[in-house]
This record gives sequence, structure tokens and C-alpha cells, in this order.
Amino acid sequence: MELVVQILLLFIIVASVLRLSFERGWIIPTLFAVVAAVFVYLTYPYAIEQTKTGLAAYIADRSLREYAAIFISLDVALIVAYTFSRLHQGRGRRGRVVDFLLHLYPGVLIFPVLFYLQSTLIFALPGVDFGVVSLLLAGGTILLLLGLTLLLRFLLPEEGLRLEILFLVELFVFILGIIASVDETIRMASTERPIEWRGLVLTLSIGLFCFVIGYFAPRIRRSLTNK
Repeated sequence: MELVVQILLLFIIVASVLRLSFERGWIIPTLFAVVAAVFVYLTYPYAIEQTKTGLAAYIADRSLREYAAIFISLDVALIVAYTFSRLHQGRGRRGRVVDFLLHLYPGVLIFPVLFYLQSTLIFALPGVDFGVVSLLLAGGTILLLLGLTLLLRFLLPEEGLRLEILFLVELFVFILGIIASVDETIRMASTERPIEWRGLVLTLSIGLFCFVIGYFAPRIRRSLTNK
């Protein structure tokens, strides 16, 4: 489960940088990077209180992972709504207000990721002053966010392509968040348990029926329209 969480954190970083790449100029990305750096430095007194076993216990706690999955789902929903708002501008006053609010939301999942990275980095550098570690990570956060934003703008100058990638990355974040909330205990079914043939046949029949309807219905409608 720890590996799943680490992959999830990586996708969150990528999604945050992709989101920043849509901001015009450097004012908003720089402000966001500075806020993230300040967050890193202000939270290091809390990060040094964590332990390896404590972080592992947080990851192993299924109830905490379920709450995190809800929070992740809300953030993903807002970012996905932002991608659609860039493709289709809202009509009317309410639509324009919603689009404006979505453009103001940069995503906040990067902050717990930075806290986790800070706690991990403190354990990886024993004997180094905690304040120095925090300052190094804060400076690295600014360079990382701004550098990756510039790199994405250079490699992917088309906003439409970046929107598609952002949507796919957010989809992976949502899926990994759901996977992380599931109990990782493997349960084996008894080998003597009989196969539910009736349910299996019913499921296959429904799937076949839906496939036939979906395949032939558009063709029949086009044929009738042409006639």
C-alpha cells in the first residue's frame, strides 16, 4: 500500500504542475510556489514530531485513507471541471461566475504531499538541522514548480494537449485514491465453493444484449433516416 501512496503522490505533483502551466505569465505560478515554500517552512515543527512508524501507521489506517479518498475525489472533481470550463465557456452570468471561481482554484493536494516529503526528508538526513532541511526543501519547491511549469510549456505548447494530459492524470489520481482506500488484506475464496452459473449466464446475456443494441441501433436509425 505504501508503494501505491507514493505513486499517488507523484501523480499529484504532475497534476499540480500541469494546472499551473495554464496560468498566463509567471505571477500566479510564482505566487503559488512561494505559498507552497512558506507552507513547507511553517510546518516543519510539526513534521519533526512525526516518526517513521507513525507515518506508516497513518498509511495503514484504512479510515484515514477513506477520508483522504473523499478529499482527493473533491479536488479531482474541481480540476476536471476546470478542464471542461477551458473547453466550453459558461453561458450567462452564473456560468461565467463558475468559470471564474474554477480558474481561481489551483488545487491543494500538493500541500499534504509536501508535508509528507518534508517528514521523509528529515528522516533521510539525520544530524542535519531541521530548519536547514526545511529551507532547502522550500527553495527546492519553488525551483521544482517553476522549472517544471516552464518545461511543460516548452515541451507541450498546445493548451489542448495539456488539457487532455491533465484530465488523464487527474483520472489516475482519482483511481489511485480509490485503490488506496481499499483494504489491502487479500481474502481467498474457498476452492470448494461452486460457481454461480446462473448469475454468470445472466451477466453474459445482459452484456451481449447491450452490445447488440448498441451495435445495431445506430445503423437502423441511419437506415430509417436515409429512407
